[in-house]
Amino acid sequence: MAGLDRRHRFRPLQHGRSKQNQTYHFARLASALEWRSQRSFTNSKYMDALAQPYRNPGSSRNSLDARNAQMSVDQAQTTDSSPSDRLEAGGIALQPLQIAFFGHDWTESTIRKRVDAFERRNARVSGFMFSRDHDKAAAAPFWPNIDLGKTRDGNYGRRLIQLLAAFRTIWCNRDRLRAADIIYARNIDMLFIAFVAKHLCWSKAPLVYEALDVHPAFTRPGLFGRMLRFSERRLLSSISLLVVSSPTFMERYFEPVQGYAGSWFLLENKVSSAPEMSASRRRGDGAPWIIGWFGVLRCRRSLRALQELAARPSSNVAVHIRGLPSETDGITKNVLERVAKETPNVHYYGTYQNPKDLVEIYGAVDLTWAVDFSASGANSDWLIPNRLYEGGLHGIPALARMDTATGNIVANDGRGWALAEPFEDSLEAFFATLNLTDYDAMAEQVRSKPRSAFVDTLDTNRLLQKLAQICRRDDARPNCDYGP
Repeated sequence: MAGLDRRHRFRPLQHGRSKQNQTYHFARLASALEWRSQRSFTNSKYMDALAQPYRNPGSSRNSLDARNAQMSVDQAQTTDSSPSDRLEAGGIALQPLQIAFFGHDWTESTIRKRVDAFERRNARVSGFMFSRDHDKAAAAPFWPNIDLGKTRDGNYGRRLIQLLAAFRTIWCNRDRLRAADIIYARNIDMLFIAFVAKHLCWSKAPLVYEALDVHPAFTRPGLFGRMLRFSERRLLSSISLLVVSSPTFMERYFEPVQGYAGSWFLLENKVSSAPEMSASRRRGDGAPWIIGWFGVLRCRRSLRALQELAARPSSNVAVHIRGLPSETDGITKNVLERVAKETPNVHYYGTYQNPKDLVEIYGAVDLTWAVDFSASGANSDWLIPNRLYEGGLHGIPALARMDTATGNIVANDGRGWALAEPFEDSLEAFFATLNLTDYDAMAEQVRSKPRSAFVDTLDTNRLLQKLAQICRRDDARPNCDYGP
C-alpha cells in the first residue's frame, strides 16, 4: 500500500501558547481518542468473526506463500548489498533511521533479535524498555537504552503502577524521543505507553505497532474482553503501520474483529543471524525418536502429551525440553524438573542462548515440536512460532496441529507432519508407523528449502524501507534508503 488510509491516521495535537497547560493537553488527548473511533463492535459480531471456519492461508490474498513468492521475485531483481553499502544517492549522504523502540523486556531474546536486526542494517535504535527478572543474568543492552524499571508477567496491578511511573522517566528523556524518526512499539501495553509518550513529548514521529501474538484476554467474550478490544481499536487508529508475524493474525483478528484497514507488514519469526547449519542427527538402530520442545514453554497440554508419549512401556520416543517456562500458564521450572524426574525419557536442560546454542540443541533431535494449545481456537491457531524456522534451518522436520496456520505451512510446504484431532491418538499412531525411510525423505525436503525460507535475509531490509517511506510521507526523514 502506498500509504495509510486517512481514517486510520491520527493527527498529532497542536500545541501553541497553551502547551504548558497540562489539563488542556490531556483533555485534547482524550477528545482525540474518542473522535478517532471507527465503530463499536458488539460482542455478538466479535464472536461471529472469531467463529468463522479456519481458512487455509494458501487461499487468501494475504497468504504467506504469495508473499514469499513475491519476495523471491524481488530478491532475484535486487543485489545482496546491505543498507550500509547504499548510503549515498545522487551525491547526498543518507542518514540512518532513528528508531525509538518501546519494549516490554530488554532481556527477552526476540527484543534483542529485533534490535540487532535493525542495528546491523544501519538503523539507530534508542530503547525505552522495561526488564524482567530471569534465572540467568542477561547481558547488558548493546544499544542506548532508557531503563523504565522492572515488571513481572501476570502481575497486572503492579505493572500498571510501573507503567504510569515510566512516564516520568520518559519525560526526563523527551529530547531523545523527539529526535526519533519512528516510534516502534512491541506488544499492546508498550503501544499504549508509546502513544501517550508521543503526545506528551510532542513528537511528530509516526507510530508503528509490532504484534507477535494476540493475548488471550483480547479474544474473550463478555464485558472485559470488549473493553480490551475497544481500547486496542483506539490505539490502532493512531498507528501508521502494523507489523505481524503471521498473516492469519490479519485474516482472523485485526481485520474482521478490530476493523483495521490500515497498512500492515508481514515480518516472520525467522532466524536473524544464522549460525552454520548442523548436519541431521545420525539415528542408530533401535534408538528412540527425539522430539525437541524449545522456546517459551507455556502449553500444559503439550507437556502432558509429551510425557504420556514418552512414558509408554513400548515407547520409542524421547523428549528434550529447553527454554523459558511460562509461570503464568502454570509451567514452572519445578514442574519441568519433576516431569523429567518422573519420566526417564523426558529431559529438561534449562534455558539456552539464541542463536548461540541453536546448533547444539537442534543437532541433538529428530523432530521439532511446533504444537501449541495454550490459546486454542485463537492465538495458538494463528501464530507461526520461532521454532518452525529454527528447526527448518537445521534440517529438522516439524510436528504441528492440523487446521492451524503452522499446520498448514508444515503440511503444504513439506516441512514436516500435521496431525489431526484427537491429537494424542494421532501422535501415538504417527510414531507407531514412522520409519527411517519416510523420515529421511521428509528431512531431505526440509534441507532442500532455500535459506530465505528460514533466515531473515531481506525481510528486515524491506521493513526498514517501509519505515523510511512512512517518514518521507510524513516529512520526517526524506533522505533514508534501506535497499530493496
